[in-house]
Amino acid sequence: MGRPEKPLTQDAGPATAFARELRRLRSGAGSPSYRELAKRALFSASVLSDAAAGYRLPSLQVALAFAEACGGDRAVWERRWREAARETGHEGRPAAGAVHRVPETRLRAAAVRAQPPVPAQLPMEPRPLAGRTRLLDRARVLTGPADGSVPPLLVHGQAGVGKSAFALRLASELAAGLPDGLLYVNLGAAADGREDAAGIAGGLLRTLGFAPEQVPDDPGQRVGLYRSVLRERRLLVVFDGVRRERQVRELLVAAPHCRIVLTARSRLLGLDGIRRLALPVLDRDESMELLASVLGRERLAAVPRAGLVLAEACGDLPLALTLAARRLAARPAALLTEAIDELVDGERLFARLRVGDEDLAERYEDACRRLAPDARLVLRRFAATRTAPSVDKVAHESVTALARSLERGAGAVEDLLEDLVDAGLVERTDVAGQYGLPPLVRQFARAQADRTAHEPEPVPGTARCRSHALTGDARA
Repeated sequence: MGRPEKPLTQDAGPATAFARELRRLRSGAGSPSYRELAKRALFSASVLSDAAAGYRLPSLQVALAFAEACGGDRAVWERRWREAARETGHEGRPAAGAVHRVPETRLRAAAVRAQPPVPAQLPMEPRPLAGRTRLLDRARVLTGPADGSVPPLLVHGQAGVGKSAFALRLASELAAGLPDGLLYVNLGAAADGREDAAGIAGGLLRTLGFAPEQVPDDPGQRVGLYRSVLRERRLLVVFDGVRRERQVRELLVAAPHCRIVLTARSRLLGLDGIRRLALPVLDRDESMELLASVLGRERLAAVPRAGLVLAEACGDLPLALTLAARRLAARPAALLTEAIDELVDGERLFARLRVGDEDLAERYEDACRRLAPDARLVLRRFAATRTAPSVDKVAHESVTALARSLERGAGAVEDLLEDLVDAGLVERTDVAGQYGLPPLVRQFARAQADRTAHEPEPVPGTARCRSHALTGDARA
């Protein structure tokens, strides 16, 4: 038996008039029970029944959910609600004559306070986004509808390549068509990867205005309610710095009106049904554009060759270039050529790329901590190879050569190299069976080898590094 409808209040105020209109809409939709409406509106039957009782004006979210569940036009009902809110004020039921005595601006402010704000959680872009025009165009295509729904998009790439900055720029461009909220979840090192899908879903539901009593205690039901919301609303969700597939697997949907963007070092190959976009390092022109945006165009234009030297030393890695440029910008009186020569001198540039609490070496250390011993061994051996770096300073090596130096099978070594790719430390090349080691990672790995020179190396065949629990670890 359905919930009986509460009697309509008789005060004939704006809230009552609005409730009367909601009742007419429900009647025109065939008078579905409030229990049926609750399934469509994603609010409880009691909340919807209260909305149509007229004792106070419901929140905008409840009013729109009620109207849409009965087939009402969202824009029309939002306009009606705002007209009623201007008349009712903060409490939803004005005292006699209060509408005429209280200034309209105060009534409007009270109405805004009475409803939870539309979530707008996107943080400021963390660093200048140079170039990326072609990749942004590609990302917009990948976040377009296909067969009536839009699969989530994963942006992946090596440590420091600018995945977060890219995702936030993309999100800001998509935001205009998603008026119901912009949600952001940090799953990187700051969150320590501890939150599970149910915990994340609960936080997102509360952000969207669900009261604690409306969020199910059962983890499965909580995730189910979150997915239902994504089916009905026009939302953008950014999961930044995903470390493991299981953090987000249950939170991903291909919804018709929502967009989901993820960032990770790993390709997260354990996730099905998503689109992937690999983010490479910058080309040289983009590197110079980034340096100019931090150092100033005139200062860099006076010594362009010094900028090229810095870009080459940094391997065109956005984070490295940004940190280097900030250090140089803090010394405006220094000659730029001399300052750059001093910065890139020797094999420890990576250790100098530290500004405030941003540190490139910490990114690499975080990635290495999550590797098993054999993968760290492969990284050190790769860094120790005498192969001359290519013109972009990337050292290339084949699987067979590394396997020979390690006295391991080629298949096992290739698995370990793939782990290093997913850790954001090694890159795959266009040549089959060949991998590339970026210059700053090479410096870091050599420094690590010097620090651990007296530690015993893993015995071949006894400590196989392939750890499926760590395969998906990544930090944007």
